[in-house]
Amino acid sequence: MSCCCKPTRIKPTIQDTYSLPKTPSQFSGLFMGEVLSCGYCKQSFSLRQNEVVAYCAGCYQFLHCGIAGQCIGPNCVFQIRGKTYKQTWCVRCIPLQYKINTQKIGSRESTCLCQECADDPNTPKRYKQI
Repeated sequence: MSCCCKPTRIKPTIQDTYSLPKTPSQFSGLFMGEVLSCGYCKQSFSLRQNEVVAYCAGCYQFLHCGIAGQCIGPNCVFQIRGKTYKQTWCVRCIPLQYKINTQKIGSRESTCLCQECADDPNTPKRYKQI
């Protein structure tokens, strides 16, 4: 006989609401759906679209347009496991008084000179032409 005054305990059931991906392609599929906005034009793109191609070292924004290029100064060049990497900058973050920053800009393969490298005495003078 059960007593009507004594409450019966209800045991909670644990539901599996989150399950880990089983294969590497499922795992990478989770990240490919991420949406990033361009720091220059403010348009949004998913990683699947492969439109976001650079990251500005000055304002830390993802870029798909407004790319000034890779800085050729000594402060923006890094060696990682024997490979040379250069920081990419957007048009808003570089000084436009230098000739190199106004001639060939617009792609990631272009070259530019950031303000920090322009102020560095180790930067060759041929890059600092006004």
